[in-house]
Amino acid sequence: MRIDFRMEGGFAALPGLSAPLTIHCDTLPPDKQAAWRALLQRANFFARPVEDKARPQPDARTYTIVVDDGANCRSITVHEPIGDPALRSLIEALRERAADARARR
Repeated sequence: MRIDFRMEGGFAALPGLSAPLTIHCDTLPPDKQAAWRALLQRANFFARPVEDKARPQPDARTYTIVVDDGANCRSITVHEPIGDPALRSLIEALRERAADARARR
């Protein structure tokens, strides 16, 4: 399974802080793979609309998530504020992983 994550916009949008992230889940330990799958399942990722209905707020971030699990490939775009707690948890986990990746560079 591959997860691609991109973050755009925000009050002080800095290109270096919003570099795209790709997670190749099959290379992760089994517990980490299960954690990502659980986040996606709780967020009901593959059944979500392609783009949320909320209009983007000024200075809000927009997130694009693409997941390819071999059987399904889906891309969704989400604007802040994120009302769904499960989707918010998924995006928070992706943002944390992106921050960790930037720190390792």
